Amino acid sequence: MLKSANYTEMKQLQSFKDVATMNEAIRGFLYTYKHELAPSAITVLKTVSRYACKIVGVAFLKVDTIAKLTESSKRTVQRALKTLETYGVIERKATMREKGGSGHNVYIIRAVDDCVTPDVTAEMSSREEAKSVGVPSVEQPKVSSETVIAKTSPSKRINKRINVKDVQFDESFTPSNVPQEFVDATAPFYRSADVIYRLWNRVLIAYKKSTVNRPVEENEVLSDVIQAFKESVFAHKASKIRTTFEGYFYRVVEAKLAVWKRREIPLVNWLEFA
Repeated sequence: MLKSANYTEMKQLQSFKDVATMNEAIRGFLYTYKHELAPSAITVLKTVSRYACKIVGVAFLKVDTIAKLTESSKRTVQRALKTLETYGVIERKATMREKGGSGHNVYIIRAVDDCVTPDVTAEMSSREEAKSVGVPSVEQPKVSSETVIAKTSPSKRINKRINVKDVQFDESFTPSNVPQEFVDATAPFYRSADVIYRLWNRVLIAYKKSTVNRPVEENEVLSDVIQAFKESVFAHKASKIRTTFEGYFYRVVEAKLAVWKRREIPLVNWLEFA
């Protein structure tokens, strides 16, 4: 059994009201982002979810345990977890032992799309809807009686860092690697550095996948990226988006970059082969 004090703290981290809601959130996330994820990231997410049933959305697992369950290397699991954290579907919280020293990590599953477009509901295809992420009635792994959530640490410096995470930063806090033109275009709709940064991250993923040679920050390419955002906003306003804004935006950017890639492919003079 979990130690009472620890269970109370873990219970406060619960991110879903029930397992069905958690499964729905995971299905929606995979429906939108599955094409961007490595198979290992998908497997790790589903594995973590199977151990997040007792306290819904919260899993207390070692990386070694996840590696064993997924039959993957420790490095592969760490890379997958980092990717899932980047997308915001998993949040990692450190723990510490009462007698000192680091404990295991706590992984919290989040509903990513609710953070971006709360009025847009992911619509599942009939095939995807029929499938379940598969959460058997597995008992939540027991927590060491000596382990407590790191937020109870007396360190004022740690507490200050935790408090800063709760602050909502406007667009002026957007990291400098995001082009200012993109910030200016998105800020009127999302007064959030976090959301703008995530949207730009979708652009970078699409750009890397496209293998376009011209820099994405170049004026003409960036202009098309910004146009993709405007078209996505229009589609959202017209209620034409049936998944999520981020997913729709990613696909529009992907299409525009595909046009740039075709422009880079030299035309073949077929007369030379006649």
